[in-house]
Amino acid sequence: MRTLHVILLASGLGLAACGNLDRDNPMDPTVSSGLQLRDQLIGSWSRGDGEKNEIYSFKIDGSVELRDFTSPSGDTVDRNATFPTTRVRVFDGTYNLVGNLLTVFFTRAQSNDPNDDLQAPISRTVVEISVNRNTLIFTDTDGSNKRFYTPL
Repeated sequence: MRTLHVILLASGLGLAACGNLDRDNPMDPTVSSGLQLRDQLIGSWSRGDGEKNEIYSFKIDGSVELRDFTSPSGDTVDRNATFPTTRVRVFDGTYNLVGNLLTVFFTRAQSNDPNDDLQAPISRTVVEISVNRNTLIFTDTDGSNKRFYTPL
């Protein structure tokens, strides 16, 4: 038994001598903080760039909400404003995550614009996802397009 303790102690000292074992590379595919990708996905993620202004909210029960903000006049989007200053389209549905493939299926759509003839998308959306530090990345399955979201 004493020999086992000596071996364990020597192993621990040997690993400690290797330096810092933290994996802090933003391109590291390992899921950060020891959390599974599904656990990291849960919550609200915001995107506000020149192409889109939207918030995805993923819940633990498999439901998802997408809020898409636009300015009908073409001005800067104010997420706190009401129509007609800001049009908000809300899509509700479900998601499924298998490995790093995220499938989203929206079943309901609504808008704060009374003249918006909005329909829920018929097809499922499938993207590859990854979380690097505090960024959720959606990548089209053909690799052609990447979208970046930050925690809200």
